[in-house]
Amino acid sequence: MTKQHSLLPPSPKRVRPDMALAIVNVVLLLIMFFLATNALWNQSAPTEIRLSQTRALPISQLPTPMLQIDLDDKMSLDGDPFPEAELGVRLAELDRVYLLMDRTAPGRQLTSLLADPVFQDIEVVLVTIRQRDTQSAMP
Repeated sequence: MTKQHSLLPPSPKRVRPDMALAIVNVVLLLIMFFLATNALWNQSAPTEIRLSQTRALPISQLPTPMLQIDLDDKMSLDGDPFPEAELGVRLAELDRVYLLMDRTAPGRQLTSLLADPVFQDIEVVLVTIRQRDTQSAMP
C-alpha cells in the first residue's frame, strides 16, 4: 500500500490576528472621545472665574475701595482700620471691593474670609503689590 499524496498544497497554519493593535486603536479613540466631550461639557458649565489682569501701578494709584487684611487679621478699608465685627457694615453698600493681602498669608485665611456671607453679593478683586528688589539694582 502506498500512501497517496494530495495534489493540493498543504494548508497553511491558521494565523491568529494580533489584537494588540486593535486594543491600542480602541483606547486612543476613547481618549479622543473623552477629551472632545469634556471640552464641550465644560463650555456650558457656569463659571465665575476670570483671569487676572496685571498692571504696574504706584501705591498712590491703587483702586478703591481697598480692603486690606494683615497677617494678624487686622482690617482696614481705604486706610481706615476697623474691627472684624464691622466688616458687614463697612461693605454693605459696595458692589465691588479690591482685596489686598500679604503674599505670605495662608490660603485658608483668604478662603475663610471669602466664605463670610458678607461677600455673597460683592465682587472681590484680588490686588497684589510687586515689591522691586532695590539691592540687586544697585551697582
